[in-house]
Amino acid sequence: MAKKLRSGTSFLNSLPVAVIKPAVVFKRAAKAAVILAVALSVGLHWVLLQGVAWTGMFVSFAQETTLREAFTKTFNGKNPCRICKLVREGQQSEKAKESILPLVKIESLPCAAVFALTPPAPLSLPPATDLIASPRTESPPLPPPRAA
Repeated sequence: MAKKLRSGTSFLNSLPVAVIKPAVVFKRAAKAAVILAVALSVGLHWVLLQGVAWTGMFVSFAQETTLREAFTKTFNGKNPCRICKLVREGQQSEKAKESILPLVKIESLPCAAVFALTPPAPLSLPPATDLIASPRTESPPLPPPRAA
């Protein structure tokens, strides 16, 4: 049961209620999506998979041999596991795709050899029709308005 406080309200009712704002959730999801896209574009998924493979290899080798030998077997490259082979093939296929794509040079439009700055046209104001302001015809309101 809920514990009663001195004022008569229960302890559970006195806790703050979490309010989920959709704008904040969307903003965080967008940031996470951008981080994920950047991570995948620079190949961090291969690093993560290789780390998982090395961890699994080290644990399995450590059960059979000493820690020093397990460490050596894990990182000497002579005993690759299934995940290590998958990572190597994936990285090689990505490199092959990169080498196949042709390098496209973006060329700009030819520019004029001579570039001349010209001064702006002289400023001409429209002729003034009335040089003297017309006087006000109505009188101020009585009594004067009060400030709000």
